[in-house]
Formats: sequence, C-alpha cells, structure tokens
Amino acid sequence: MATKSNGVTVTVGGTAIGGLVDVNITGGDVNAIDTTVHGDAARTFVGGLTDFGTLELSGKYNIADTGQLALIAGTGDTAAFVVTYNDSGDSTASFSAIIGAFNLSNPLDDTVDFSCSCKITGAVTIAA
Repeated sequence: MATKSNGVTVTVGGTAIGGLVDVNITGGDVNAIDTTVHGDAARTFVGGLTDFGTLELSGKYNIADTGQLALIAGTGDTAAFVVTYNDSGDSTASFSAIIGAFNLSNPLDDTVDFSCSCKITGAVTIAA
C-alpha cells in the first residue's frame, strides 16, 4: 500500500510546524570501510557508521506559527523531531537534529516562503 504525502506533519520539541509544503529526509549514507589487503583480487569493504542525512523543510512563512518560531529560536540547537506520515497507521520517523538557519524567500508577486535544513544526529526510529 502506498503512503500519501498529503497530510504529513512535523513537530519540533513537540510543537507542530505549520505551513509546510515540502518535507524531505535526504542525504543518508553508510560509510564503506576499506578492508582490502595485499593479495586480494579486488577491493573489499565492510559497512561503517550510518549518516541518516538531513531533514529539509519548506513552506509558507507565518510569523505567528509556534513551530516556525521554534525553528527560528532554536537555530544551532539539537531538538527532537517527529515526522508523521498520513497513512492508515500514521507511521512516524523520530530523531534528533541540529536546527539549521531559517531562511526566507521573497519573490515578486508571490508568497513569502521559508526553508530550514536540520542535520540528523544519531539514529532514526521508524514506527507504525
């Protein structure tokens, strides 16, 4: 069964972030540790530590939104995030992340938008 993206919510420190248009967890990777020795016919590797990537948020700016205010006030701090997906079981991704800069975009004849990149630190827990 596919999970719909419409209705995804994100909280920071238990406070919902309003105005979200796009929510992405990107850039995850596993370090490959080289174990090759003389005499091997090809390079060999083992998996190292996992980097769970970055939470990328963007949306419509609203100075009265308590979640957006939490991002602004928390820049540089580590906070608890929960991404809740709009599926039949409301599955979640929970993790800690360092809150990055809160950026505003002011295009001519359009809405004021925000973006914020939050670097995930530690593991991500997926739950149904």
